[in-house]
Amino acid sequence: MIRTLLWFFLATLLVSCSLERKLAREYVRNHHSVGIMLSPAEFIYKDNPGALIDLQRYPERTQQDSIAFFSSQFIQHVSDSTFLTHFTNALIDELEAFGYHVTLDQAADQFLASHNPSWIVQLSQLQLEEDYTPAYVYGYDDEDQEYVQEYKVNSVSLNSWTEVSPINSGKGARQMLYLSGYISDDAGQYISLEYYNGQFYLNDYRYTIDLDDIYLMAAASGKKHAELLTDYFMNDYIRRNLKKSNAVRKEMHYNRKLNKISAGLMERFEVY
Repeated sequence: MIRTLLWFFLATLLVSCSLERKLAREYVRNHHSVGIMLSPAEFIYKDNPGALIDLQRYPERTQQDSIAFFSSQFIQHVSDSTFLTHFTNALIDELEAFGYHVTLDQAADQFLASHNPSWIVQLSQLQLEEDYTPAYVYGYDDEDQEYVQEYKVNSVSLNSWTEVSPINSGKGARQMLYLSGYISDDAGQYISLEYYNGQFYLNDYRYTIDLDDIYLMAAASGKKHAELLTDYFMNDYIRRNLKKSNAVRKEMHYNRKLNKISAGLMERFEVY
């Protein structure tokens, strides 16, 4: 009896996954008529939580925010317009590479007059966050006494909140999608602490992030948003068209470069 139930459970999973894969292929074939109205972010929030601030001397939050910003190593130098241009252009280019028709919100009247199934995508907030984690390197003097020195591993994160709303589908609701990614110094490269003539010297051969890397992150993140939005739209299509079943529904991923559909999501938005 147990074996019979197990085989029935496995068969149900296989049938369900087959149906989901079929609907995913159907979506990939037919979604090229889907229109997206994109409302880009207008500015970037910037935060530096690793800043050292004398809270007694500067008790006001506005004072603390100002000190954190102007003591930052990276974010105070980031141009909002340059960063947003890299991000938004990469997002649009990749969405169009996936086959969507992208319209900016300035052409809202034309977009809303369309009868094609479509989405409104609003970049509600983008936040750059600069921080660091301490790391340690050890060395020994001529008497074999251990010495330790702390150094920083810098990181810059991009957090995004994207609001998606279906239009003309008759189903679905507005949802908020959250995504976070970061870049950091390459902590894996060679770093050592050497003792010579009574003095310790830190040899740091790591690749450390700079402003150009942050702008490259903007473009990479725009492409990643397009990829994950495609998965989100495809799985919404599957959900709306899959008949009710007791089987656990598998979420599907579409790899555009390989033109391949696979079960399971390695990366995804957090949905609120």
